[in-house]
Amino acid sequence: MKAPSFRDREKERYGKVKKDKDLFSEEAQKEGQYNKIKREFCLADEYSHENLYRGIRDSAITYFLIRGIPWHDGLKGAHLPSNHLCCSQSCCVNFLFPLVKRPDLVKSFFGFYFPGIIEALPIDADKPLSDGTLPYIAFEWTGNPDRDYLKEGERKGRKPTRGANFTSADFIVRFREKDGRIHIVLGEWKYTEEYGRAYKGSGRDGQVRRNTYTQFFKKKDGVFSANGDLDKLYDGLFYEPFYQMMRLQLLAQEMEDSEEKEMDADIVSVLHVSPEANTGLRKNVTSACLKDKFPGKGLLEIWEELVPPDRFKSISTEDPLNRIVNTPASDPEWVNYLKKRYGWNYPG
Repeated sequence: MKAPSFRDREKERYGKVKKDKDLFSEEAQKEGQYNKIKREFCLADEYSHENLYRGIRDSAITYFLIRGIPWHDGLKGAHLPSNHLCCSQSCCVNFLFPLVKRPDLVKSFFGFYFPGIIEALPIDADKPLSDGTLPYIAFEWTGNPDRDYLKEGERKGRKPTRGANFTSADFIVRFREKDGRIHIVLGEWKYTEEYGRAYKGSGRDGQVRRNTYTQFFKKKDGVFSANGDLDKLYDGLFYEPFYQMMRLQLLAQEMEDSEEKEMDADIVSVLHVSPEANTGLRKNVTSACLKDKFPGKGLLEIWEELVPPDRFKSISTEDPLNRIVNTPASDPEWVNYLKKRYGWNYPG
């Protein structure tokens, strides 16, 4: 009998966690609908806002609303978060939105993974927050609003929109390094995702996709240029989640290479965050081409082979959780929330 996946285990765990009154109100604990079916691991539809930690709930919803960012599978016209408790977007916001006004915590938190940080810098291409200050973390970032780095808007006939229909980083941070360089990190945040083997390069839509990104993928001295047969590799990347990762890596490349560099960045890299426990994501290789090319290696190990080491880094969600828990400057209520909500492997 097949062992339950991480996603299945999380859904089951939420059957218990959902009853915690410190996390969710009694009204929210009722079953909610997802794909028109009532599910125990979903909050009551009218209380999907409780998918966010109460300390950042109103501010985060306002942030998304003002910037026209839809919530993935969101309710009320996507103006409110999904009611699905395994939502990776809500997970990302719950972990990182409390740092939006805290450059000290941004430096402390990300400094574990990027030791060269000496100063967190504001995302000055984003809109100001309600108090007039600029955020130190932004969400669903496509780049400067006046640019279309991957020319995705040309085939859509419009400017890029954050969070839907264009390549977006789940989050972005910006900092100055010891050598004076400005470094931007585009973050990809996964939670319980699993992917099948559907090919994204076939048919009319697939041809449009292939035409859109090929010039950036095959760019001389580009991030993938050292990989030999680029035609074969390009074709092999049109399987999720490799397809998503390719687009985000190309977005980072173009932000760095453009004449008008993204917020004066000298280097733009990608950070992948996902649970170590989600082996269905980390170990499953959906592309037969990549499975043959890198036998015995998982998703992240393969990606580390494909791109330069200073342009990609991956960490497990369990590590940031422990970092936050053990950082004295972290708000105790927020720490308690994260431990209860996302502590699938937390010893405490």
